[in-house]
Order: sequence, then C-alpha cells, then structure tokens
Amino acid sequence: IFTSISCFRCGEACKGEVVRVQNVHFHVSCFTCHVCACDLSSSGFFQKGGEYLCTADYQRLYGTRCDGCGDFITGEVVAALGRAYHPECFICSACRKPFPIGDRVTFCGKKCVCQHCSHTLSSNCAGCKEEITQGQSLLALEKQWHVSCFKCQTCGTVLTGEYISKDGVPYCESDYHSQFGIRCETCHKYISGRVLEAGGKHYHPTCARCARCHMMFAEGEEMYLTGSEVWHPLCKQAAKTEKKLRALSLSLSLSLSLSLSLSLSLWNPHNRFSLFCPYSMFALQAKVENENLKCRDLATLPKIKTLYDAQRPDLIPYAAYHRYSSDDRLERCGYGEVLRHQS
Repeated sequence: IFTSISCFRCGEACKGEVVRVQNVHFHVSCFTCHVCACDLSSSGFFQKGGEYLCTADYQRLYGTRCDGCGDFITGEVVAALGRAYHPECFICSACRKPFPIGDRVTFCGKKCVCQHCSHTLSSNCAGCKEEITQGQSLLALEKQWHVSCFKCQTCGTVLTGEYISKDGVPYCESDYHSQFGIRCETCHKYISGRVLEAGGKHYHPTCARCARCHMMFAEGEEMYLTGSEVWHPLCKQAAKTEKKLRALSLSLSLSLSLSLSLSLSLWNPHNRFSLFCPYSMFALQAKVENENLKCRDLATLPKIKTLYDAQRPDLIPYAAYHRYSSDDRLERCGYGEVLRHQS
C-alpha cells in the first residue's frame, strides 16, 4: 500500500518529479526562494525560520559583511573587536601591510592602523585620560580609547562589539533602545542594523511583507503604504480591481433582484390594469377610453403576427459511451527521493 506524498509548500499531492529536503517534499515548481521566487532545485539554498532562501537573498538579509570591503564573507574570516574581515582585507590602511602577530592594532573608524603608523595619532585615552602605551587601542567618536575604557554611558559595560552613539556618547544596544530606540511597526521589537522605512514607519527587512502576496520587499523596491499595511504596487492595483468587480457584481445582483420583484408585483390577477413588460406574456384585461373590453371582444381585435417564429430542436437517437484517456489509468509506482511519471 502506497501513501501519497504532499508538497510542503502547496499541500497538494506530489506527482512527477519530487524534491526532498530532509524529511519534507516539494514539487519542483514549488521549491523556490521565499523572497525572489527563483528555482532552488538546481542551486544551493539556505533555511531560516522555516523559509527557504537562495544564496543571494540569504546573504542580503542575514549574511556577514567584511568591515573592510563591505562584501559578504564566505570561508575564512578574521574577527577583531567584534568586527569581521576577509583575511586579505585585514591590513594596515596606511602602509597596506599585514599586521604582525601580537602587534597593537589601532582602529580608526573602519580603518586599521599598525603600531608604527599609529604614532601620528594622539596617545591619550579619551576615557581615562592616560597615555596609551601598549596593547590594542581603538578610535571611536573621533577619539582614541583603551579597549577596556570604551564603555556604555548607562550601564558601564565594555563595548567590545557594536555600539550606538547619541550626541557623541557611546551606548550599548540595549540601553540605547530603551532610551532612544525605534520599534518595528510589525513585530514591535527594537530595530538594530538594517531598517526599512516607509511613510514615517519603520520595519525590519524581514517583517515588511506585502498585505496581499505576503512576500518580502527587495532592497530599493517601491512600496505602497495604506494605514499600517504595505503593498507591492501591482498587488495594490489588483486589490482595487477586485474591489470594483465585487461592487459591480453586488450591484448587478441587487438590480436583478429588484427587477424580479417588480415583475412578480405586476403579475397580479386582481389588478385592473395590465402593463406591458418584457417578462409578461399575457394580459387579462385592458382599458381603452375608460371602458373595459370583455374577453369575447378581445378576440375581434386585429392580430399582429409575431416577429420571431420559435424553432424546436430535432430529436435524434443517442447511445452513451465512455472513453478513457491515458491519464485516467491507474498506475503503481514507488516513492523515492525523485519520482518520475511512468508512461
């Protein structure tokens, strides 16, 4: 006994070729990127939060960028003070030489300076005001600091990774959000990193989804804002068209209902007058010059030949038969990672 395999994306039974990912199955046409809808059956993919993404969209939304060149990092990575670099990008920005092992590294914004080239910088720490003589130092907020002196203004935590500044004062992410943070319009969580803004409202890139197709917006893609909902322009136009069609359908239904009610009210044997109506076929009485014509008098009136003669269909003998196409035959097949239709 064979059990049917259902597609994880559309829920329909799988026929023909089937793609298996771990313990779930997809139609080949259904196994697509959740963002750009490109085919994933013949390329690499990533899974994030139950969604399947192509490499380009995964890196754009969740990837790690090199702090030196700005490109996404794949393979070997060099980490320093919470920043990530390609090995070939982690060099002194002044002399363009690799850093000797154990040497002091001074960070000037996104630039890294070796000990020899850092002598031109001020050697006093902006935190403790003491001279920086050895070890790593960093340049932040246009000032040079001991690594251990660069702290959050509120909680005093040493800022070894990302930080956010306000009026020249450094804060950790948590304290900055609690005092000055911006919340996502969809999930209502604080936004850190990349943000999508539309009509004065802010969203995480993964939270801003079209109200009609529920797909995410690509970087730089046009958005249509209605109240608290965001739409693709084409989806918004399609929704407007559907609304107009529904209103037109409702109007036609009401008009037909009123016409039917009027016809039934006119067709009343107790009425003295009979009005000519496209839906009426008989007249019980008529009134001409304030006198009622009796039924026998109606027969003497001149008759007008009808404009159209009704045609009747021909009756022919009929014998029912059934014809089966090749697609209707029942076939047995086994299920594996890839199923092909048997001819």
